[in-house]
Amino acid sequence: MAHPVKITTPVPSLEEFGEALGISKARRRSLDLIFVERRPQGGYSVRRSGSERASAVLPTQREAIERARELDPDRAPIVERVRDTASGKPDKWRKP
Repeated sequence: MAHPVKITTPVPSLEEFGEALGISKARRRSLDLIFVERRPQGGYSVRRSGSERASAVLPTQREAIERARELDPDRAPIVERVRDTASGKPDKWRKP
């Protein structure tokens, strides 16, 4: 039986994330975003905004993105960057 995992990475609120993407307040209320984020213990977690527990924990980012798409095929998951880029830092989010 799997042990529960407590996620410590801060997931932005819908308000913060929607504002950053330029999404209207009315649209933000109707969203239930799915995030793929790196875990300090290794692997990647898939979780919905506002949740404390992961829906899935997978070894690779690709598998986590695929699982997020299975959970909600109508929405693109929001993915945490795992490398430094010229335009952002690892704490930025992107759509795959």
